[in-house]
Amino acid sequence: MCFSLPADAVYIGVHIRRGDMVIDRKYTVADVGYFRRAVHFMMTKFPGRQLVFVVCSDDFRWSKDNFPDAVSRGMRMTDHGNYSDSNVTSNKYNATRWLVVFSKNHNGKEDLAILSSCNHTIMSVGTFGWWAAYLAGGLTIYYRKFPAERSWLYHLFSREDHFLPEWVGL
Repeated sequence: MCFSLPADAVYIGVHIRRGDMVIDRKYTVADVGYFRRAVHFMMTKFPGRQLVFVVCSDDFRWSKDNFPDAVSRGMRMTDHGNYSDSNVTSNKYNATRWLVVFSKNHNGKEDLAILSSCNHTIMSVGTFGWWAAYLAGGLTIYYRKFPAERSWLYHLFSREDHFLPEWVGL
């Protein structure tokens, strides 16, 4: 379904880093459940608004295969089952429309510019997503299970120094 974007659309930058993080055991990667919870959180923060999720990733195939499912399930959590495959849903409490846009064939600098231009951020792991969220401002959701427990990095990592106090860990 196509619809025009209203002037008050909310742009949510989504950074999905997997690549080398999937291989190295000291790291953890955000799963589809995390993205589902993050989407649900954003939908409850902006009821009735059109949400545009702008996805940048180093694993385009995984993101394309999994992120739309996270949005549709996040939508189901928000509207208690009143879901429509047309990407439009409504119930007696709110109406939310959403669109997912994937950044493809852009380099890292372009993706950082895209993400930092959004109103809010859902980030997975890594400093790239951190900088995108910091530069964007707004509400930031981060993956709280980073780094992996019992890894050498876990004992060196300071959450208080890394994540801003107003950011939300899920």
